[in-house]
Amino acid sequence: MLRAMYSGITGLRNFQTQMDIVGNNIANVNTVGFKSSRVTFQTTLLQTIKSGKRPDGQLGGTNPMAIGLGSQVASIDKIMGQGSFQNTGKKTDLAIQGDGFFVLSDGEGQFYTRAGNFTLDTSGNLVDPSSGMKLQGWSSKLTSDGQRYVNTNDPIGDIQVSTGQVMPAKQTSFIKMAHNINADVGIQETTLVTKTGIGTNLPVNFSFSRNMNGDYRDKIVYNFTANLEDLSGRYSFMQEQNTGGISQSNSLNGMVELDESGNVLNWITYDDSGAAATNDKLSIYDIKGNLTDPTTGSEPSLSTNTGAGTPASFSGSLKITKADGTEAFYQPDDIQIDWNGTTMELILDIDGTTDVGNDETFTITPASGSIADINSALSAGISSVSGDYSLSGLSIAGSSGADTLDNFTYDATTPLVSTKEIIQPPSGGSIRFTDLQNPSNFAIAEYESPTVSTSSLVYDSLGKAYNVYTKFTKLDNNTWHWKAELDDGTPLKFLAQDGTRDDTRQAEGVIAFDGNGGIAATDWRLRSDGTIDTSSTDNDNGAAGFWFDPAETGAALNPSSDPASVAGAGPVQIEIDFNDITQFSSNHSITVTEQDGNAEGTLESFAINEVGEIVGTFTNGTSDTLGKVGMATFNNPQGLMETGNSMYVQSSNSGLAQIGVAGVGGRGTLIPGALEMSNVDLAEEFTNMIIAQRSFQATSRIITTSDQILQELVNIKR
Repeated sequence: MLRAMYSGITGLRNFQTQMDIVGNNIANVNTVGFKSSRVTFQTTLLQTIKSGKRPDGQLGGTNPMAIGLGSQVASIDKIMGQGSFQNTGKKTDLAIQGDGFFVLSDGEGQFYTRAGNFTLDTSGNLVDPSSGMKLQGWSSKLTSDGQRYVNTNDPIGDIQVSTGQVMPAKQTSFIKMAHNINADVGIQETTLVTKTGIGTNLPVNFSFSRNMNGDYRDKIVYNFTANLEDLSGRYSFMQEQNTGGISQSNSLNGMVELDESGNVLNWITYDDSGAAATNDKLSIYDIKGNLTDPTTGSEPSLSTNTGAGTPASFSGSLKITKADGTEAFYQPDDIQIDWNGTTMELILDIDGTTDVGNDETFTITPASGSIADINSALSAGISSVSGDYSLSGLSIAGSSGADTLDNFTYDATTPLVSTKEIIQPPSGGSIRFTDLQNPSNFAIAEYESPTVSTSSLVYDSLGKAYNVYTKFTKLDNNTWHWKAELDDGTPLKFLAQDGTRDDTRQAEGVIAFDGNGGIAATDWRLRSDGTIDTSSTDNDNGAAGFWFDPAETGAALNPSSDPASVAGAGPVQIEIDFNDITQFSSNHSITVTEQDGNAEGTLESFAINEVGEIVGTFTNGTSDTLGKVGMATFNNPQGLMETGNSMYVQSSNSGLAQIGVAGVGGRGTLIPGALEMSNVDLAEEFTNMIIAQRSFQATSRIITTSDQILQELVNIKR
């Protein structure tokens, strides 16, 4: 009976402890960064009445018998689970999302906490508001050229953010460009589909590339190429030559000049020699065209020998009809005609082959050699010798019908050709190509300015700002020319790939892209004739950047006056990084994303980001890292010893503090402007309170019942 009373006493003590834990948890339900505790119990000593016995022969084994003597506290554990977050908007409030701890110092030892409700003292230190302990981390240092950096390999120390901090002026040494330049600028390739003499489609394609010859760099000039997309191989262009006559080719070349709005100022088609052709209209060799003498480029002239003797010429166009009434194709650049005064013979290559067997002969014998009789015979139509084809559409004009013709021969050495004007190029306005056979059929080449600019402020050694523009002009597919100048148009000087400064050349070069829109080359250059030098090993490459000297008259400002207040600054030399630029078919977004110079500035405000960097904003419009918050983790955070004020210290079972930066090493990240709330669950705590209360009541019944039994035992003596 006495054993039961003592067991009840241990139970009362344990449940009192449990109530203490519950009470502490509930009391700290609103404590920032508080971690709740729990208590667990275990049995205490046991009194063995009988030991166990193993099986023996026919008898089985028996179990041991023991009477427990109560319970005791097994452990009081910290529940280190994540608490919820409360947004405060205060820039010095920090919450940890993860397993890390803030590190505080009183100047002698280190303390650890999850409570991030920090504030600033008069010296600019981040401190715990109740104890005044200083938050530990790394403050930034300055290099000899004024560059701030944070070395997290140094020992941690006090973090100080002084409102009087100054960012010294720093000269720009490089700029970095990124984002996209639009691949679809300039004059877009376009195709006009025309009809041939036999009614089939004949696409004519126009492609364009920028002409950056030295004479045209300040104008908008494009070279064009016109190609016949003829899969049959029957058709070709006719070119009129400045020197007379015509030539035949599969493509035509020329040049077009535009104004700033993309309207055509001038269109020139080249002949074989590269000079301007006599006619800008695009013509082809085609059936039912105009008969032309290829040696003169005009209608074939036929001399007369009676009457006034005025020269005559062929008129109309040949039409060859098959026996079934459909039109036939004949080779338009091989038309042989012979007149001997009595008989006119025409020989044509039907179907456009070079086989002699396909040549068809057409013969007429007019009533006389007069032009009137010849035209009468021609208008009646002529059947071929084979009888498979008929010819019509030809006549002779330009002389009296009573005149007769001299003998003439256009044989295989100098055959006539049939040519037809098909496209009218633009002479003004938009880049419009009109089908001369059907003016309602036209194509307009889309145009978008091939030039895009991006600007950036750069600084000299005294912090003087200069607005630099980098202008990009598309040359051809995947190649762009760039040049650097100031906002007043003053060219900046050439900085070579090896860092040499050249004051005789403008800063310019060519960048190229691959088929995936990425950078392929950044060191090509544009020759004076507008061609591109793609060699990277000839020591004559495009510029690596630009330079200027503010102390020289006109070097960076108005050439007619000395620069004001910058004469003490040295030359500014700036490299350009193009490697993050892309070329895709989307809008221009190219910009300068980084430059390492700045004017002098004073700290205006600061903020702390999720990786603990304290980023200051200065009056010069730039920002810089002022320091970084240190954080600690432990192998066994439950082994930390609480010291009050929501702080912990390292114990022999917590492990050593592993101090580093947020975001790595399992230290978690920070949530600025928020606090971690207590992780106490009130519903659970009230449940535990009820359990402790009922357990205490039940245990007390053990003592009172045992007392009643003892009372009965005493009463036996009576």
